[in-house]
Amino acid sequence: MLTVASVILWIVILFFSVTSVYSVLNVGVNIGEVQMLPSSSGVTFSLPFSIENEGYYEIADLNLTTRVTDPDGTVLDLTETFVDSIPQGTTVNASHTIAVDIDDILSMNHLPLLLNDSDFTVEIFAGLNFARAVPVQLSTNVTLPWGAPFANFAVGTVSVSPLNRTHVEAAIPVSFENHAIIDITGTLKLDLYSNSDEYVTSGITSLSVASQQNYADSLLIYGRQQDLSKLAGGGNVHVFFETTLFTVEWWEHYG
Repeated sequence: MLTVASVILWIVILFFSVTSVYSVLNVGVNIGEVQMLPSSSGVTFSLPFSIENEGYYEIADLNLTTRVTDPDGTVLDLTETFVDSIPQGTTVNASHTIAVDIDDILSMNHLPLLLNDSDFTVEIFAGLNFARAVPVQLSTNVTLPWGAPFANFAVGTVSVSPLNRTHVEAAIPVSFENHAIIDITGTLKLDLYSNSDEYVTSGITSLSVASQQNYADSLLIYGRQQDLSKLAGGGNVHVFFETTLFTVEWWEHYG
């Protein structure tokens, strides 16, 4: 036979269980629109959110964790935001900040992300406790667009003309589109090699391309008269970009 104390205990447990379930169902979780902002080292994503506690108990130890992955599933960032307490009947508004450094992207050999637009997947995990006794976990995914700073990069056909008795002048068309939210300011250096991988000449220029703007210009370089056929015949070019945020290099074909 159940004692009076046992009956009271079971009533308390049942009441707590029912009210806890009610409290879980009456928690409003709202995630706002992700904002992409430039930072001193790359790009910052700001994720505003609000938690509305209309249940019977305090929400404690809210842990919002995001994991950013590229299209290949490589983790680019793992960030946590903590909210210690959300009392019953209150709403907490906060912002979760996700920083993506371009240096980190390059250190993982993610050059394609600088040359091609893509999408990042953001996995959002939320853990919390009701009355510091009932754990609850929530999760969802969102997609963030990534704009490449050197989208559609191209080297055109070299145009060569005589300069004097010993040298020629070569104009190399270079174009790309800055789809990123950061401005690209720095220097562009091209090392030209013949089809037989013989170094011919090089040139350098300064550039400044605002966010969402296109770049199209010809880089003037100079070579010896005897190298005229090598320049006009096409080959490979070693591209170097040095900006205030990063340095990157790769190979392109020209001609």
